[in-house]
Amino acid sequence: MAETTKNDAQGGVRRWYGAARGLALSFWAPFVCIASSLAFGFPYLPLIVAIIVALVGALVPGRPQVGRSAWRIVREVMAWLFAAVHLAIVALWLYFATGAFDFVIIPVFRAAVCDADRIVIRDGGGLCHSKPDEEPSLFEITNKAEIASFNEMFKFSGRTMPCCCCGYPGIDWWRDGRRVVVSALHHGHALRVEGFVGDLRLTVVSSRRIQKWLEDNCGLTEDEGIPKYQYCRHERDIIEDAAQNWATAGVERKPTLDDLREEFKKNGKAFPSCPAGGEYSLTYGEDGKPEVKCTAPRHD
Repeated sequence: MAETTKNDAQGGVRRWYGAARGLALSFWAPFVCIASSLAFGFPYLPLIVAIIVALVGALVPGRPQVGRSAWRIVREVMAWLFAAVHLAIVALWLYFATGAFDFVIIPVFRAAVCDADRIVIRDGGGLCHSKPDEEPSLFEITNKAEIASFNEMFKFSGRTMPCCCCGYPGIDWWRDGRRVVVSALHHGHALRVEGFVGDLRLTVVSSRRIQKWLEDNCGLTEDEGIPKYQYCRHERDIIEDAAQNWATAGVERKPTLDDLREEFKKNGKAFPSCPAGGEYSLTYGEDGKPEVKCTAPRHD
């Protein structure tokens, strides 16, 4: 009886070791799975693969061990060590990718935005240097189901130290005609919310989903960090400077936009344009100074 119990215990240990050995031999798997998860947006692939290789290893524990040579001991220790590192990598990935271990930030954020009846994506940033009431709106959501779907994209894996920029774009939640949450996206991977200490770090999957949504609905690419209306002002300044310098070419009449387009083309330069799709018009004041206006909302 005692011998049977001993054999069962040894068999259990061998199966645990088999599972560890499977994880150690597949030490490379998390890196491949993480890359695949980033490509296909399925964050649980590394965990699923880890479970499968551990089960296979447990089902094929190997022969009973005979003797305890130094090499066998080192091999076993290395197997347990690499298995532990394998699991640590998977756990860290789940933490940063899904927010699976976050029990504080998500409920607090959900409570702040759950009753919103309007969401506004602003062509601006946070409150540090922005004026939310004066900045153009890039996109608005008022449908209840769409608001819920938009809110569901925001998942967090903790807090991160705030950077020095204002963020872009601004994302505000409204309820009953009142702005209840003022926030801005920071470099695509964090959300700075007024009233919260530190930036809320988005999970990897959440960050990718939000960036894709902003690209599809607002035409914003991941590397954009300057409000469109500010960029538009810069482009109009270039046109106004070109019109102002037209006199140096010896032409008496004031140039039109078509004249300036031809001039830019001759010099091999692209003609400035509004990043929000607005159309430019060129007029001259009583003092003769050129003024370029844009048809995009709030770009004047």
